[in-house]
Amino acid sequence: MRCTRCGGELILTNVVRDAAPGVEYHTFVCAECHVTEQRVLLMRHGREDEGAPIPPAKPARPAATAEEQRGAQGLFGRLMARMRRH
Repeated sequence: MRCTRCGGELILTNVVRDAAPGVEYHTFVCAECHVTEQRVLLMRHGREDEGAPIPPAKPARPAATAEEQRGAQGLFGRLMARMRRH
């Protein structure tokens, strides 16, 4: 990140988590002008806890056969397919 005052590189010095999940306050110091900036960052998926176990991956679903795909189209899909053929 860059300093808003001089454009110098910012160095992260402190991280404080908010009570709301996914909100963090990051404190930076500019490497050139030594101004302190605090920015609020919104973490989309939050942070992974280092102590929490990693859940196993879900097995991949096999690809649907042509017959299953035709059945999944529903009435509207079949009607549209017929209209396109004519």
